[in-house]
Order: sequence, then C-alpha cells, then structure tokens
Amino acid sequence: MYKIQSDDIIIRLSDNAAIPKAPGNKDYNQFIADIEEHGPDIVQGADIIEPDYIALRTGSDGYLPVSEQMDILTKGGVEALQALNNAVKDKFPKTITGGVSTAPLPDWILINNGGQV
Repeated sequence: MYKIQSDDIIIRLSDNAAIPKAPGNKDYNQFIADIEEHGPDIVQGADIIEPDYIALRTGSDGYLPVSEQMDILTKGGVEALQALNNAVKDKFPKTITGGVSTAPLPDWILINNGGQV
C-alpha cells in the first residue's frame, strides 16, 4: 500500500519510505509496477487537514491583532469590540471541530491504472 503525501512524494506504508515522483528511481518504478499489477486501489489519497474553530478564529480571517482591537476599544468602546469578536464567533462556531479527510487520487495515477505518467 502507498499514500500520496504531496504532488511529488509518495509514502510506501510498509516501511514509511518517502518515494520521489521521479521516473528512473527504483522505488518509483516499483510503485508504478505495483499499480499496473494491482490497480489504483493500493494507493490512498493525500490527507486534507480541516482546521478547527480555534485555528480559524486565530487565523487571518479571525480576530484582529491585539493592537487593532485596542484601537477599536479606545475609539468605539467595549460594545464595538464585542460586536467584531461576536461576528468572528458566529463565522467560526465551536461546532467546527476540524479533522482529516482523504483527497481523491491524482489523475496521473488513474490514467491506465498508473501505467502512463
């Protein structure tokens, strides 16, 4: 079994070896041969990391930097700052728990069961 890590790295799950997507590389050639023999079902797609509400709230689309919050607090008062922070909380509720899903296999693996890259 194999797992796609990135556009140019494949992980062989039996020993966690990182295989570069490089024709001529012995392990990559074996990867292609294994797909030709067993089909693309022996390959898992890359992990897609889905952030949780904390990462989203503290990210670039979340809360303003502290210096900007202090400026709003000074100019607009507590209510103005609370309104902005409540908007972020509404946008990214605590029900967003994050997780990991699996991406579909890239087309180059599916073409002719991986025979053509």
